[in-house]
This record gives sequence, structure tokens and C-alpha cells, in this order.
Amino acid sequence: MSLRLIEYNPEGYGDEGEVLLFGIPAREPSASSAEVAELAFASAFIDARYSASLGMLLNRLMRYAGLKAGRPINSDVARALAQRLGRVASTILRLLPTRKIIPPGGRSELATTVAERVFGTEFEGLSAEDQEFETARYFVRFALGAARAAAVAPKSRSPQLVAAIAERIAARRHAPGLIGTIPPTYPGFRYRRAVRRTVA
Repeated sequence: MSLRLIEYNPEGYGDEGEVLLFGIPAREPSASSAEVAELAFASAFIDARYSASLGMLLNRLMRYAGLKAGRPINSDVARALAQRLGRVASTILRLLPTRKIIPPGGRSELATTVAERVFGTEFEGLSAEDQEFETARYFVRFALGAARAAAVAPKSRSPQLVAAIAERIAARRHAPGLIGTIPPTYPGFRYRRAVRRTVA
């Protein structure tokens, strides 16, 4: 019998295969656990067609980001950020189907074309289902980025200001097409620099 099987003790390992008590890991700690979470959130986002389920998803997402950042998001900040993320999520959910839409004052175009512009990417060559899923993944990355920025932000600022800056920082990195739709904020230079350093 393999020595590896003899030494294996399922009670001595965590979800990622790390050693909890003794023995050797059943497998190396997964470097893709964040990607697995992203995929799960993206699937849940596609299914979140109603405001109640969308709100619960955003709360789960913010709790996860706080855990990964090592600092839970303040409840007031979480409420302010949830409102902002909810507005973006509602817009992105309307872009999931690959159908023609008519933007205000514009010509009809495919919803995926708008999603490409929002996230600064291309979905060419993907099936309709894959385009929807990739759109959802890009939103999840944006939302997680905003939540992480909010989690590590200085606690002395108002929740509304923290949420606004967190959203803007995440948009610059993950959804550049949203920049023009986010109301500008004018916090101090040192505060902006401190937040950027913590999420870099």
C-alpha cells in the first residue's frame, strides 16, 4: 500500500488541501480558489434577475472581499457601496442577452457591443452563452475590486465617500467604460493615494 495513502488523514486538511493538524497535504494549496469564487459569483449573477436576490449576492460578494482583504467592510460603507454596485449590476444584467438595444440618442447595437465598451474587452468568437458568462465575470471582478478597495480604505472618511472612491478605483481597472457615468469625487490627495496603494 502507498505510504501516501497510509499518511492521509481527511480530518487533518482544510478546503484548500492545507495541513490543519498533521501529515502531508492531499494536494497542493490551490492558486485558483479566487477564480473558482469568481466563477461561482458570475453564475449567481446571471441568475440574479430580481432585486432581492441581487442584493443578497452583492452582500455575499462584499463579505467575501472583506475576508480576502483581511478587513471586513464597515456596515455603513457596505450599504453605500451596495447601492452603487446595485445600479451598475442592473445595467449589466440588461446587457447579458445578445440582443439589439437602443442607447439614448444612439443607433441600435448589440448588447454585447455595449458590454465590450464598458469593460474594455472583446467577446468576438464566443458563443452567446459564453459572451453572457464573460460579461458576468467582468462585472464580478469590478464588484470585487470595489469591495476590496472599500475594505482597506481609511475608516475616518464618510461611507458615501469611501463607496464612491472604491467604485471609481475599480472602474479604472476593470470597467473603464463606466468612468464617465460615475459622479466625480474630490477627496484629498493623500487619501486617494493611500487607497490606491492598498489595492495595487
